[in-house]
Amino acid sequence: MSEEISDSEQQDILEHNETVRALSSGLLQIYEPKLKKVKDNLKELINKQNDLQIAIATEKQSYSSQQIQEVNEMVLKTRAYKEKVARIKMQMHQIHQRTKNLRAKALEIQELKVNQCASKLQQLHYEESLVASSKRTPRKS
Repeated sequence: MSEEISDSEQQDILEHNETVRALSSGLLQIYEPKLKKVKDNLKELINKQNDLQIAIATEKQSYSSQQIQEVNEMVLKTRAYKEKVARIKMQMHQIHQRTKNLRAKALEIQELKVNQCASKLQQLHYEESLVASSKRTPRKS
């Protein structure tokens, strides 16, 4: 084996190089326009992001510390009011439950009173009937 490259091997290498160049140029022709478009879109996006960042920074600086403090106070008040509403809601629920229980007890007491009155009335009728029956039958003395 000699270190020299034969003419046929050189021809093969040249053909191989040509094939590689042709394939590379074909791939570039296919993907280069798309890649350029993506690159342009990325540049546009970065520019828009920078503009937005500048606008946000400017807007942030435009607020005074007093305005920021007022907003923070409103947030704290909102939180406190939200807690108050939750407490009131819970208390209202408890009151509703107590009212419901009291109504049930009131109904039970009313039924008990009605039953007692009915029982007394029945007892009175019974006593009246006993008195009436004793008046009908003559007493033997």
